[in-house]
Amino acid sequence: MNTKDLFGKSIYDYWFNKQPEDLYTRTNLTDEEVLPVKYLFRSFDEMPLPEQQALLLAQGKILDVGAGSGTHSVWLQKHGKDITALDFSEYGNKVLKDRKINKVILADFFQYKPAEKYDSILLLMNGIGIVGKAIYTDRLFKKFDELLTPQGVAFIHSSDLKYLYEEGGGYLMPQEGYYGDVKFTIRYKETEESFDWTYIDEQTLKVFARQNNYKAQKIAESDFGDFLIKVWKK
Repeated sequence: MNTKDLFGKSIYDYWFNKQPEDLYTRTNLTDEEVLPVKYLFRSFDEMPLPEQQALLLAQGKILDVGAGSGTHSVWLQKHGKDITALDFSEYGNKVLKDRKINKVILADFFQYKPAEKYDSILLLMNGIGIVGKAIYTDRLFKKFDELLTPQGVAFIHSSDLKYLYEEGGGYLMPQEGYYGDVKFTIRYKETEESFDWTYIDEQTLKVFARQNNYKAQKIAESDFGDFLIKVWKK
């Protein structure tokens, strides 16, 4: 968990203080890139296809995990959906409430003890990274067992980082660990924080789903290689 909560602080500053300073992100595999905080408040039309498809397909009682600025929850609520926005950021939760989302929960996803079960769970913006490292993905499906209704579905957004290892017409993969595991660093107003994050490829995600008695289907893929997987209990 990123204890400095730089994402939350940037969202709070943008929304309440009208200070649109950029976030900067990098990993141990990639150079630093600018992430304009404004992008975290994007409209439906500005979202990549996998995110759009998840919002269009989500039904029933919906849980938006890592709701952030609320860009997904706001759209769903405006379209009459029963949405709960969950995030562990105290700063972010203040923004979610100010955006008039009816149900906002301050909690860590893996510690969350719901009073109800959900028909749809959303893990968008490379939400699979919440597990930290790929070896902990079973933990995610165990949480789905706890949170989903018998016919419930989860929509997982991820990417395949294999392209980062291209060399000489092939791939030079790491000798240890999973190739999509990274150390993710955020910089905001000259403060930095780092944490484990992962991007899991489609086939590996399907393996984890199968060994946890779930079915998995790719629903959408963008031009940038990120994709949406739907999983449901067998």
